[in-house]
Amino acid sequence: MLEQNNTSLQDNNKSTLAMTPLKPMGFGEILDTTFSLYRKNLTLFLGPVAFSVFGELALHLFTDFSDFFFSRYLLLGIGMVIFAVTFFTIGVGGIVIGTGATYLNEDITIRSVLQHTIQRFWQLLGCLFLWSLVVGGLTVTIIGIPFAIFFAVRWGFFIGTVMLEKPVVSTPFRRSGQLVSEMWWQMFGMLLAIFLFSTLVHAIFEISIGFILILTNPGGEIDFIDILEWGLLSEPFENSAPFFHAILLVIHLCVYAISFPIWIIGVTLVYFNQRIRKEGFDIEMQARDN
Repeated sequence: MLEQNNTSLQDNNKSTLAMTPLKPMGFGEILDTTFSLYRKNLTLFLGPVAFSVFGELALHLFTDFSDFFFSRYLLLGIGMVIFAVTFFTIGVGGIVIGTGATYLNEDITIRSVLQHTIQRFWQLLGCLFLWSLVVGGLTVTIIGIPFAIFFAVRWGFFIGTVMLEKPVVSTPFRRSGQLVSEMWWQMFGMLLAIFLFSTLVHAIFEISIGFILILTNPGGEIDFIDILEWGLLSEPFENSAPFFHAILLVIHLCVYAISFPIWIIGVTLVYFNQRIRKEGFDIEMQARDN
């Protein structure tokens, strides 16, 4: 799956599929495997997760101080957006690479994860831009929302095809469509469930911390509605002091670092599951191992 080189994989790297046999999984098994891989390889995921967190930080700073950037430092604002997109892309790609390596029991380091991500950065960035342009553009009108959902699911595995398949896939969206074909509704249900689950994890953490904020009341009047909006919609508290706003941002980034990989790891495992079901990927890997 991953390109073999001296910096990415050890010379004595051998697949240990016998220890963790590849097989078709149900939704419950995918969730179990998601948390298992995340927990057992937390150190490996720290590198790409850190990139995604810095990207999220830059995006929040740009959003919170957009008037300042647009009115006085436009070039700095553009630089912040470029920084956010770049780091987010590297973070997502790295999490996918790490998921693939750990799922296939390959020896890999944070350094090699990032190296492999950089190698395919431009293709991934271009695909992310095109996906966002089409799906985001279709959501502008009500009549376009069903089409946006259709393409979001049909192209839902393009990151996996870009980052994990060798040789490099020249048509990742078409490749993703092949994996989704004839199973769109099932994929829609799985991807939606994983997204809602990761969102729920994020909301539970933030709302729980929000109740502590209500009890301690460090930043003025905070009610239950404020906590729900913050936990579910990431809406900042109105009229909060700068120091309190900074505390909220730090809390959000910490929770984001915990919950965001769940979504990426889960989708990547669904991608592998589709390859196993439709293409006999498990048999292919076992034959390669022998």
